[in-house]
Amino acid sequence: MAARPKLVCGEDELMEMQEKFRSGGITNSISSKVIKAPPKTNASIPGNESIFAKRREMVEKIKENTFHFQLPKVQVLKDVVEKCETVEIKVPEKKRENHFPEVFQRMKSMKASGSGSIFAQQLRKAKMMRDEVAELPSVILPSCLNQCSEIAKAVLGETEANKIHQENVQKLSSMTDKDILREQQQLLQTLDPKLIALLKNKKKYTSSSNQILVETPTVTEISKETEDEPEIGEIHEMKNSKWLHMNHMEKEKVRWMASLPPLKEIPGESFQARFDFQGRLLEANVDLPVTIALHHHGEEPERAGYSINELMLLSRSSKMQQRVLALNTLANILENTRLGIYDSCFEAPLIPVLLDNRFLMLVRFCLDDSAPSVVAAALVALSRLLSSPFDETCLERCFIWHLGEKQPNLCSRIQMDSTDQEQEAEMKDYEMSRVDVIKVCLRMDIPLRIRYIFEEIRPEAPAVIAAIEILTRMARHSSAVAQSIVDCPRLMDAIFQFFLPKDVTSLCTSQEQDRVNNVYGLPVRQVLRLARVIASWNAELATRLVVKYALLESIKIYVAIDTVQLNLPTQEALLLVLDSYYTWRTLLRQGVGIESFLEFYPVWFPQLQSYQSSISMDSGYSNSSNARFSHHLGSSLLLLMEALLSACCTSGCCAGSCLGDHKHLHIKQVGGLREAVEICVAKWTWQLRKITDPIPDSAGSLLATGIHLLATFYTHWIDPQAPSLLDKLCSSHILPLLHSEPMQELAKLLIQHSNLSSTLQSCSRFPESLPSVCATAMGGELVPIMASSNPFPLFTSIFRLLRIWKDKSASAQVVDLRIPNSCFDYLVNLTGPLSSLSGNWFTRYELQFLHEFLMICAEWGAFTPEQSRLAHQVALTAITSLGPGAEVIAVDWILHLIFQKDFILRGFDLDTSLEQLHLNETLLSITLNGLSHVGNFYSDQLLPEESRKHSRTVLTLEHRQILPTDWIYLPLVLLYQRDLEKPLEGNTNIVETALFSLRAVYVLLFLQPTWFFHVQPTEHYARLACTFLAGNDIFLDKTINDYMWPILRKLARQHLDFSRPVSGVDDFIDLYERLIDQFEAVSYGNPLFAAFLLLPLQQHQPVRFRLKLWCEHPNALRILTLNDQQMLHSLDHWKEPTETNEVLLIKYAASIRSGTITSQRNPVLFEIATHHITHYVERNPHALDKLNL
Repeated sequence: MAARPKLVCGEDELMEMQEKFRSGGITNSISSKVIKAPPKTNASIPGNESIFAKRREMVEKIKENTFHFQLPKVQVLKDVVEKCETVEIKVPEKKRENHFPEVFQRMKSMKASGSGSIFAQQLRKAKMMRDEVAELPSVILPSCLNQCSEIAKAVLGETEANKIHQENVQKLSSMTDKDILREQQQLLQTLDPKLIALLKNKKKYTSSSNQILVETPTVTEISKETEDEPEIGEIHEMKNSKWLHMNHMEKEKVRWMASLPPLKEIPGESFQARFDFQGRLLEANVDLPVTIALHHHGEEPERAGYSINELMLLSRSSKMQQRVLALNTLANILENTRLGIYDSCFEAPLIPVLLDNRFLMLVRFCLDDSAPSVVAAALVALSRLLSSPFDETCLERCFIWHLGEKQPNLCSRIQMDSTDQEQEAEMKDYEMSRVDVIKVCLRMDIPLRIRYIFEEIRPEAPAVIAAIEILTRMARHSSAVAQSIVDCPRLMDAIFQFFLPKDVTSLCTSQEQDRVNNVYGLPVRQVLRLARVIASWNAELATRLVVKYALLESIKIYVAIDTVQLNLPTQEALLLVLDSYYTWRTLLRQGVGIESFLEFYPVWFPQLQSYQSSISMDSGYSNSSNARFSHHLGSSLLLLMEALLSACCTSGCCAGSCLGDHKHLHIKQVGGLREAVEICVAKWTWQLRKITDPIPDSAGSLLATGIHLLATFYTHWIDPQAPSLLDKLCSSHILPLLHSEPMQELAKLLIQHSNLSSTLQSCSRFPESLPSVCATAMGGELVPIMASSNPFPLFTSIFRLLRIWKDKSASAQVVDLRIPNSCFDYLVNLTGPLSSLSGNWFTRYELQFLHEFLMICAEWGAFTPEQSRLAHQVALTAITSLGPGAEVIAVDWILHLIFQKDFILRGFDLDTSLEQLHLNETLLSITLNGLSHVGNFYSDQLLPEESRKHSRTVLTLEHRQILPTDWIYLPLVLLYQRDLEKPLEGNTNIVETALFSLRAVYVLLFLQPTWFFHVQPTEHYARLACTFLAGNDIFLDKTINDYMWPILRKLARQHLDFSRPVSGVDDFIDLYERLIDQFEAVSYGNPLFAAFLLLPLQQHQPVRFRLKLWCEHPNALRILTLNDQQMLHSLDHWKEPTETNEVLLIKYAASIRSGTITSQRNPVLFEIATHHITHYVERNPHALDKLNL
């Protein structure tokens, strides 16, 4: 026997084996022998039995019909060769000898479409073909000549048909190719286009021997168009080849091996999106080869790529490979979407569309798949849906900045009312995903599923990292979700056991190939990120991670071990050390691990001393990858020590003696720290002053962290020699650096890296149920502050230390502080409307710089009036960009910038303002003298002391703004809301609250009108309405009137548009009706209230306001007794253009006729009404009857 074919066999060997097999030269190793059964005896013949007996006997035979066969025991089983002898059976062609019609058979190639069965459709098609053939003219295309002659025989008879056929052949042979083509074109023009289309799509069953071909390009081209199923030459060659089983061709499969249809022109600008396997969006008419496997048998087979619907369908395929392919492609699409690549590509954002189509549920089903590869792909897809690795990388980069350990709270932005919260348990998962995606993940028991995957499936590295990223994004939702992750049975135990080992001996002996795919037993730095996100919520969770899971022990090992000894990839080993520093810093901020750090201080200090000699700021050195890592490591170490100082000085937990109320640190606890850091800072500042190239980003961050550490040290250090040491540091090193040429160049980058002045648009690719920090703006552009060469950290540290110097030392008062002019150019860019990126998470680091810079402007007082006025306006503009955690900054700006008399007097020429604005000098003087009380009032009302204390200690912050755009009116609005809940009669603080608010409005309206009217005037009107609606007599107070009259006159000269929606007001007409009711009830015809009520009645405002007052409130008309001198604006605004609403005109006339308004009691209303009636009558002389005048 011959051996089975091997993989190494060539084609010649295979053909030789086949020929031997066909010739019978191979004997089978297994043969069968037929043994005849012995003849049956008569005893076996049954007698006559009843039918029931036969049935019983049959059942017993079936039960006994069991065969026992035992395979022979052999030592070696020979190769099994298939015995296959192919015998070609030739069926002779049978000619029909009678005239009976052939049996009609259904065409198997037809597909069901339209109405009726396939059989009925085929009958209709055959009838149409017969009718069309009957109508065909005698001249036909050459390629169809034989077929048409057969049809003619059936219709006209054989003799007549042959005669016509011969005539056609003779005529065609006498014509040239051009004549044939010309006749063909004439024939096509005379036929019905529908008939031509039908003939082109009709199948042709003709043999090659009966075809008459005309060798012209045009005819050949038309012939190709008429082919419905093109045959492929290679397939025919294989059919007749020497290979086995190629004698039968399956046309259904061969059809998909034909050439692709030509690409169609897509009408319009929109088309169905198709992606390649890397998640890249393909162009509509891109021509890609079929070898890249992007063409398939779905819709639009000529186009390459897969649509979202097709990928969703493939992810539910019964084939494991298709499920994996679909999930991986969807994961790549989601990653590109989160990067902002597809922001302007789709009509609707892609992530909300996927959530609405239950993509989350689909991934959940795949997590329960039995195939490990499908589970791994599902984990990656879910990770890309929930989080972005790029966003996480940007958040980690902030850790080398001051206060960079703050973490965002990414809970859902959709607030559920009490009714929705009661129905939350009844909501289905896909409904809940529109409200809060992370809550749906908790419902699906994603943490439990991940634990099962870790323990039982043990996936490879990408799936493990994706699972950790999923848990990290879930932990960012809320402290409750973070608590549920920690409480999940055995989840954190498995994570710490498998991916954060404490035994590093195994790491030093592991093999390289295991490090790529299998991360079990290796430290995974993403676990440290998960740990610090959980620990950032509160000290309880941080303590639990340290006590139960020994997190600090693992961190100490990774920090102390030499990364060269680890058999991890170099980059992963270095990042593991950095993440260990970041996590320890988070724990210190929570007051956990202080004692361990002090015990570890002898290890830290030598590292710090090594930086004095080994680390340089030189650009040639700093631009290398090793130098950048050294800079980042040094920044992490210095910020870790700065966190220790802050934790000790605020909690009193430092080992050893702290002074007084534990607000200051004794020098003995950190011996040698200040000297070592000052030496480093002095060296690095000198080097930066001498470089000619731009300051490297990592080098600037390293110097900034050193300056921040010294600033924190000097803030809490009580020692008589501290001021003199600080004088030496700032005058010898910090000020020369600030005045140096490299810092002048660095200051020019402020505008380029500013989020507040950027023209980029914030992204809207994420649903409110799944928010993100948005490290990329619209179009995938990186937010400016995160770009390289960011100048903000270094300037922030310098300004912070200079402020402390001025506070601690008297000699700083006489220093000539020369801030680069580019810093003030940066301020000029912030005077306009803020960028849409002002609410971005990373903008907080720019706001830290702006705070230090503006406070320098306010405290040093060495700036021009124009610069001081500019700083005042920027503080007003930027205060609405501050988020949670920046309450202290907001209070500083309110007290020392916005409502600081001396700062305002430095920046504004009040004498000129009094003349230009016609202000009351006495009123303005009183207001300015009381500005300090106004500032204290606003800081207490808007930012209570409790919120400030909380902002200093909390690490996870909400992603929102702490003050609205119209924050100046917030006390008035709160007063009105309290009055709605409980009437405020007799409360002495009501008038005081309104008075402080109006003083603030008065000052800012006349000194900063540009900023004041960034808010539309209609919103100002709605907020000032609270003065009349809160309480019953606030507007009657004389001091309130003194401020309200000039404010309203200024407001009336703006372009009021009451047709536009107003934030905070559902329907403005309802607010206006409440004002009218209040006016009727308590005003007693107060002129201030009446003038305020008339503003929406101007002729360019919607007529519904005039109808509301004139038609529904006659009592208000009676007591509205304004005269011309009391009007807020010229009366022409209430007269022009003339009224055209007949209902209102009739009401004007009725009010005059009934005496509701009179010229003596209501001079303004009477003049308005008579003016419009007179002009209406002039236009319509017959209108007197309608008006009953």
